[in-house]
Amino acid sequence: MKTQTVYAEIPFSSLSYSYVMDEAGNATVEVPIGVPKIDGTPLTPADLFPVRTGIAIQRDTELVWGGLVWAYRLNLTARTIALSASGYLSYWAKRQTGYTGVKFKNIEQTQMIESFITGTANAIGTDTSRMTSTSMVRTRTWNPYEMKPLSDVFMDLADDITSIDPASGKYGGGFFLYFEPYWVTEGTKVGNRVRNTANRHPYDSGKSLQQGVNCEFPDISVDGTSLAAAAFAVGATDGTASVTPFKTDTNPALLTQIPQVNVVLNETSVKQATSLQYKVRSALAFGSAPVILPKADTYPGLFSPLELQPGMRAGITTDDGFLGLVNAEYVITETAVSVASDGSDRLSLTLVQSDLFKETEGA
Repeated sequence: MKTQTVYAEIPFSSLSYSYVMDEAGNATVEVPIGVPKIDGTPLTPADLFPVRTGIAIQRDTELVWGGLVWAYRLNLTARTIALSASGYLSYWAKRQTGYTGVKFKNIEQTQMIESFITGTANAIGTDTSRMTSTSMVRTRTWNPYEMKPLSDVFMDLADDITSIDPASGKYGGGFFLYFEPYWVTEGTKVGNRVRNTANRHPYDSGKSLQQGVNCEFPDISVDGTSLAAAAFAVGATDGTASVTPFKTDTNPALLTQIPQVNVVLNETSVKQATSLQYKVRSALAFGSAPVILPKADTYPGLFSPLELQPGMRAGITTDDGFLGLVNAEYVITETAVSVASDGSDRLSLTLVQSDLFKETEGA
């Protein structure tokens, strides 16, 4: 990871990996014990030293997944090594806000992420040149000794739609954040970079998933556990204030249909009451209806996982005869990929109705 140098191209006996919205994603790669490296010498424990060792997965000509090896397991019967890796974001879970405290005042939100990455001892060389301004600013404070994991900071910023556009005065903000591999020098050097979308509006994949045509829907769940007729948001002090920020609101339309159910948001990184107000609004929007979660398994080899990533919209037609999902618009929240021994891959997609993202469009 420190030199970005490729020292082995390894044939796998088993391979699966995943992308997850606002999380690092994981990969499991099973390889033969003693497989030779590029220089012809066998793979050794020093070559698989956790955290120092990175993995990039190539599909045809493109790199589709990258991350760090955190653990591995030997199967002495099958003579294989199962590598457990997590995406590059997992590295930033092991780096924290400074113990002396950090404060950003009226800073564009992605600049905060870039500042953390470039201002930290960036030992894995994460490239921030693909970061895109969202034109949304905010103020954020992390108290001395709070030492919040930077991965949580990044994902909180990505999921926070409480910024204000200084030009229009509209609230909005948030974005989708991706950490990905790329060739610094093809075949010999792999880098990693971070990029983001300009907002948190789900964007079109251009793909339509149809039962019996290009995928199967093994099951569809309807989940009401996230329903919220009332929301309460509790913030944190800025280290000097004596009053804890707090906001609350209700959904009157939902209260006419169901007994009151509450959601309590403990926002330990939010010190401004205005931000809490929009956290409450977002929670009530996401909790206004049961979540319909179809699972789609694509047919082998039809889609690159880069075509169906978390944050993308896709049309779905299930022909289930009950929910009536025909040309419905859904958003991908997780893409899990399993690769067969012949190299063909299937995508298992977790989807959620796009209406739940309506609050990301701002006020």
